[in-house]
Amino acid sequence: MRPFRDREDAARQLIADLPPDLGPDWLVLALPRGGVPIGAALARHLDAPLDVLVVKKVGAPGQPEVALAAVTGTGDKDMIANASLRQALGMTPEALRELARETAETLEERRRVWTGNRPPPQIAGRKVLLVDDGVATGTTLAAGVDALVRAGAVEIAVAVPVALGRALARVSEQADRIICPLPDASYQAVSMAYADFPQVEDETVIRLLDEHRASHPG
Repeated sequence: MRPFRDREDAARQLIADLPPDLGPDWLVLALPRGGVPIGAALARHLDAPLDVLVVKKVGAPGQPEVALAAVTGTGDKDMIANASLRQALGMTPEALRELARETAETLEERRRVWTGNRPPPQIAGRKVLLVDDGVATGTTLAAGVDALVRAGAVEIAVAVPVALGRALARVSEQADRIICPLPDASYQAVSMAYADFPQVEDETVIRLLDEHRASHPG
């Protein structure tokens, strides 16, 4: 039996594990697209604002589902690399930077698709809860946490239903706390923790963000 029926069930289990001091003063940021349904549920529970943090995975050549790196912008400091995987693939740092640059160029385009012309949320001085539907390697999530640190977040909590192996180790270096009902899982993929794990479409991301914004105009 899988630990989670679907993302809705995973969100309920995450909510049960949330520390009591998390509340409306936190900003919930979800990693699109799979983290958005879970982030929306947590934001509703906390009566907190919701937005997305756009982090793009740089897939390994021939294995696009494997995170070779993750980017949050176009600068060299906006990339978190999986150095051990890069070395195992025989790729030079320069080749990885070029591959990441191509990925980074699509960041703002994707954010516009999901949020329209709304500006990104103010991070400096905020307490931020970063949410995803699972962690495979930790590369994407670590890039997100690093971006929040550099943007001036005063406290960062990470909430994910499941993490594979020691994927949370690199995240814990910068996050202040981690909420994860199923850490160190031995699955081969995050999807194996779910009985139903469909792809989240752009339309769903847009709808959930718009619905939450309508009920939390502040």
